[in-house]
Amino acid sequence: MRRLLAHTADLRAELAAPDLAGLHAEAVALVRETLVGSSPVAAREERRFARAGEDEAERFFRFVRELVYLFDAEGFVPAAARLEGDDAVVAGERFDPLRHVFERQIKALTRHRFRLERGPDGVRAELVFDL
Repeated sequence: MRRLLAHTADLRAELAAPDLAGLHAEAVALVRETLVGSSPVAAREERRFARAGEDEAERFFRFVRELVYLFDAEGFVPAAARLEGDDAVVAGERFDPLRHVFERQIKALTRHRFRLERGPDGVRAELVFDL
């Protein structure tokens, strides 16, 4: 589940999933939709990186921040993700103006109002992106 929440000058979103792997998949979908809308994105290449951080919330925050960085640095648009131990593997492809419609630029993921919580229905996170 993803829903956009009202917030001035930024994009604020709440993500929910039954487990942490599902929450990472929701984050990939959110970043992809923010960057390229409904443009199809194929899993042509993979990027692997360590999910570093002292706790689950910090590791998730850094994961989402890495998704933003991959687009900024390489034009890499995420399509899917999987967790492998302490690593995250993100599949996707480089932005192709013939196949992708650029919707909006994400400047950064902010720590403002960031939260990650576990509950009886799974895991929830709230994110704010500076656009």
